[in-house]
Amino acid sequence: GSEIVGVSDYTALPQGTPALPKVGTTFAPNFEAIAKLKPTLLVDQQVKQAPAEALSALAPLKVLPWTSLQEVVGSVKELGRLSGREPQAAALAEKLNQTLSRPAPKDAPRVLLVLGDTAGTLSEVWYMKRASLHGAALEAAGARNAVAEDVTGPPNLSLEGVIALDPDAVLVLISAPALDAAKQAQLLAPWKQLTGLRSAREDRVRLVIGPDVQSTGPAILDVVERLRAALGTLPSSR
Repeated sequence: GSEIVGVSDYTALPQGTPALPKVGTTFAPNFEAIAKLKPTLLVDQQVKQAPAEALSALAPLKVLPWTSLQEVVGSVKELGRLSGREPQAAALAEKLNQTLSRPAPKDAPRVLLVLGDTAGTLSEVWYMKRASLHGAALEAAGARNAVAEDVTGPPNLSLEGVIALDPDAVLVLISAPALDAAKQAQLLAPWKQLTGLRSAREDRVRLVIGPDVQSTGPAILDVVERLRAALGTLPSSR
């Protein structure tokens, strides 16, 4: 509410919320903009490359882990403690945990969940790891992650790697309010050209579109439903 004086460049505020000053990102904070707001608390995501020491010189800093489901559940509760809204935080944490901790059936389709963009370029593929929040959302929606192992490096694949992985389906997260049919066809075209990919040949590539489908905030609950709906449009696997 009114206690929040600034947000990161990528923050998606709830509809109807007044605009707030943007103060950069975890990797590149705008120190001058932050200092002008005179915050009494800074909250940041735990990332190795984040300049935590420099930020802590501006105001007390709380760094929260925000990758796996259990990290997010714990950090939501901590945000509740910091903001004096523990009951609301506990309720949200419980809803996140209940919704996202449902494993997919053993015979569920193997799905590659990837990050897309409205530019529609496809030279390499960035995917969601199994242990990530979106990985949990994919399982909760009823699919297994095609990348079954826990990868320690960057989650990206060459197009040859995607073909070798041979997922049953590909779901592409597009962060946009809405796209017309022509634009959707344009974004799907590079995938359809991957004739070596079974998912492309069998029309099992789908776009999952929404303004916050790539968000790791509370909107992840809606992402589960969007993923489930996309899976429901797939033809039966042979």
